[in-house]
This record gives sequence, C-alpha cells and structure tokens, in this order.
Amino acid sequence: MNPLSSHILKAILHDDKVLLSYQLGAADGITLLSRRGPESEFSVFAEDEPPPVIDARPKLDPGQPETRHYRAILRYSSNENRQFSNEIALTLP
Repeated sequence: MNPLSSHILKAILHDDKVLLSYQLGAADGITLLSRRGPESEFSVFAEDEPPPVIDARPKLDPGQPETRHYRAILRYSSNENRQFSNEIALTLP
C-alpha cells in the first residue's frame, strides 16, 4: 500500500476500497469529488466527512480494472473562496 498525495489529499488502495485522507488546515470545509471508469465529469463524492473517507463503491464493471480519480475543494469562509487540490488517480485491479 503506497499512499499517493496531492498536498491536500492522500489515497491508499486497500483491498477493493480506496481510503482518502486530507489536511483541512485553515479551511472551513471540504468537498471531495470523484470520477471513475469511463465517466468524463467529476461528481461530488463526500462533503465535510472526517478522514479517512472510504470509497467502497463497487466497480462499474466487476470483471475489469477501474481507474478512479479524486480531487478536493477546500472552502474558506464562503463557496466563492475555494482552493482545488491536484488530482489523484488509483486503479482498482
């Protein structure tokens, strides 16, 4: 299990799950976004959940590997003042 990091986000592949942790710092809140398999757009996966956040969703096609992409949005004082993380990608075998 090698953790991947994007300064804000860290992800570890554990069996068929992805464990996401983050550093909130001075931010008021966080929104986690995900994109998996053939999806072209990110969608909200979790908001303001304490770490670790576990992505235990089944793969879209159980017989094939699936790449999952994650990003975070840190919120400061209002939704208009946001900081985006880098993207992390993991492949579930």
